[in-house]
Parts: sequence; C-alpha cells; structure tokens
Amino acid sequence: MIGQEHILNYLKKSIEKDRVSHAYLFIGPAHSEKKETALWFAKCLECQNPDITQITVLEDKQEISIEQIRELKRYLSLSPHSSPFKTAIIERAEKMTPEAANALLKTLEEPRGNAVLILTTNIPSALPDTIISRCEEIKFRAPALDKISKDFIKKECTDVLQKPLNDIFKYIEKICKPARYSGNKTEILNLLDSWLFWFREQESPENFIKILKEIQKTKNLVLNTNVNKRLALENLVLCIKN
Repeated sequence: MIGQEHILNYLKKSIEKDRVSHAYLFIGPAHSEKKETALWFAKCLECQNPDITQITVLEDKQEISIEQIRELKRYLSLSPHSSPFKTAIIERAEKMTPEAANALLKTLEEPRGNAVLILTTNIPSALPDTIISRCEEIKFRAPALDKISKDFIKKECTDVLQKPLNDIFKYIEKICKPARYSGNKTEILNLLDSWLFWFREQESPENFIKILKEIQKTKNLVLNTNVNKRLALENLVLCIKN
C-alpha cells in the first residue's frame, strides 16, 4: 500500500500490543487503498483462517440498506469458526440509509469482544456524528501522482485540458456519443479521476479544493443520476476554466 506505511505500522503495533479497537473509520480520498488496507488488517487479525464479511452498495442499488446491516448483525452474533476475531468491512459507509446507520449504531454501542468493524469513506461528513464518535479514525493520504498506475491515469485525458475550449468539448463529445450522450461510464470516470489528480499537482491548495468539489459533484451525477453526461462534463469544464 504505497504512501500508507504509517497506517500499516500503526495497525501492526495495535495487534502486537493487544490494543485493537472494536471499530475503525478509514477516511481518505478515492484510490487511497482504504479497502485494501482493511482486508490486509483483517487477515493480520485472523491469521491463517480469516473470518471476514464485506458490505457495500449492491450493483443495482444506490444505498446500503437496513437489511444488509441486519444480515451483518446476524453474522457478528455467531462465534468465529477458527479465528480469534470476526471482521466486517463496510465499504463506502456514507451510503448507508438513515435506518441502516441507526441499526449499525446499536452494534457499535454494544461491541462484541471478538468482532472488529471497519468502515471506509471518502465523505466522513455524510456519516452521523454518533457513528464517527464510536470509531477510531484512521486518516489516509492521497496517493502521489507519480506513484499511481499508468493504467489509471490516461495521458490523453490530461493532455486535452491544455487545449482550447472547443477541442475539450469535442473530446467530451467523443467519449459521450454512444447511446444518445449517455456515454461510457467507465471512460467518463477515468476522465474525471485523471483530471482530479492532474489538477492536484497543478493548482494551489485553495484552487484545488474548489475544483475537487466540482469534480466530485459531477462524478456523483454520473454515478447516481440519469444526467446528460455530455452536458455535465461541459458544465464542469466551464466551472474549472472560470
């Protein structure tokens, strides 16, 4: 886990000193390896026979439901098969419905000695304070641009940002043209992620925060609504250029 060595060392020492918390909140930007670290930590806790369950937004849904949390509680109520711990990872915890969050809160308030919960999020402000206060917060650093896989950042996506506005719009039209501008969602997300990391290296912290908010807003529209993706991307470019 590149750039997160400080977290790995801290978690290792917590195991060695028998100071494992019953609940953790892994906070960090997208692609900061929160989930990978959670799985690594779970395997460290559980030695040769890990007893792990993972909760995330189902493919055809937009939220984590109360039914998923109830199933998690049933899982945690059982004794571990052959490990000292049972570990549950809730990915994108900010996606829990209010009912799901309330159900999880009861589990956090009455922790079992052999259960460890790990919540991951890049939007901690979307979680109830009552849940945050019952977790140990672990904050992840954003990965350095030069250490990110070349397969992740597409050079053509960042090169186009340095061209005139009309050329940028033509590029957007090209990737959004299929299916009446619904676009290839994977390609659009790659574009947004590439822009995000490029601007982080190019802009001042103040300007980057503004751009980050606009990119995240556009990403949420692409992922969670039926927005015209071409128009959403063009509006994003206009916001950035202005």
